Amino acid sequence: MDSESKMWDRLYVLLAKDDDRQTVYGYSLDRFGKATKPYLFRWYMHDGLLESIRNQYGPGEYRLLIREGRTMVFSGVIGLAAPLKL
Repeated sequence: MDSESKMWDRLYVLLAKDDDRQTVYGYSLDRFGKATKPYLFRWYMHDGLLESIRNQYGPGEYRLLIREGRTMVFSGVIGLAAPLKL
């Protein structure tokens, strides 16, 4: 299993927990793939997080930092595709 698959597995575990003690910070990326500051959004963890990001900010790549209090529980860059048109 590659590191990207492991990152998605960790994120899906956190999404499934739906823990409102966790705060999600989302950053857009510049053309070099670096997170731009300030953060684009700050939300509490919820199971529809990925759909909420895509619906509000559109498809693309985002850096997510998820904290529980002062502890970082996740950090990674995710890519969200546009929804399929059926």
